[in-house]
Parts: sequence; structure tokens; C-alpha cells
Amino acid sequence: MSELRTNRIVPRDGLVTGASGGIIQVVQNIQGINQVNSPGDSEYDIGLNCTITPHRSDSKILIHANFCAIQEGAFALDHYICRGNTHIHMYQTYQGTGSWTVSYPNLMFLDSPATTSAVTYKITAHARIGTAGAHRTNYNYTNSGSDDTTVHGDLTGYGSRATMILMEVSG
Repeated sequence: MSELRTNRIVPRDGLVTGASGGIIQVVQNIQGINQVNSPGDSEYDIGLNCTITPHRSDSKILIHANFCAIQEGAFALDHYICRGNTHIHMYQTYQGTGSWTVSYPNLMFLDSPATTSAVTYKITAHARIGTAGAHRTNYNYTNSGSDDTTVHGDLTGYGSRATMILMEVSG
């Protein structure tokens, strides 16, 4: 039996000196979370996270996260991509008007964790201005007032899904 093992796949014509960018692995987490938080004065985890174990310490991790965020109240909300508990990127949503304000944060960032140990990335939120109201993640409002998970079933329905994709990119 033949066996082929490699740490890198190089295009047929090779890469120019100093080139990088091959995808080593991809990890994805899709969550049908339907979470409600009161912004208050502290930062909180919205429930979207994903873990990757890089094969190489010089690899970069491309993080892509998207979800539905609904602000119910007059406050401005910031979302952060965190490596563990460290902020590495921020997305500012606009000031809520006092009623329902919907945004679809599409966060993307290229991180250099410099490790071959497992790394967990997560999304957190913090009210920058104002603290009254509610922040809903992937809440699906219907005419009956119930969320989409109840109406259409868990991950098989029509509801929005929070998605985080991590790609290890050769350095």
C-alpha cells in the first residue's frame, strides 16, 4: 500500500520566494443559538465560539463570524472577536433607536496566535452607550411572537444561524 504524507502542498509551478497562503485546515461551528442578554455595564459572551489546534506555530488563523444581532432599546453595542479572553478585533454596531434595531455583523480577521496548542475564538458584546434594553442573538421574530426554533424546529428550520469558520493559513 502506498502512502503520501506532506506538511505542505505546493502548486505545480511552485511558489515564488516568500509566498504563503495555503489553507492547512478548516474548522466550523454553526450554532442555532437564540440568546437574550441585558447589556448592563459589563461585557458578555454571545454564545458563538470555535476551537482550532494549529499544525504550525507560524500559521495564521483566518476568523470569519456572522450572526444576527437585534438591539431592543436605545444603546450602542460593540462586538469583539476574542482569542481566549483577549480582544483582537472589534465591530461597532450603530446606536439603537429604542425599538428593534437589526444588524448582521460579518466579522473577519487574520490572527497570528504563534502556537500549536488549541486556541478558542469567541464573540463577545458590550454596550458602549446606554445600558437599558435587550440584545438578542439569532432571535427570529414571527407574527405569533415566538422564536423560529419553536415554529420550525431546531437546526432544520428557517431560522438564522450563528456561524464561525476558522481557517489555518500557512505563514
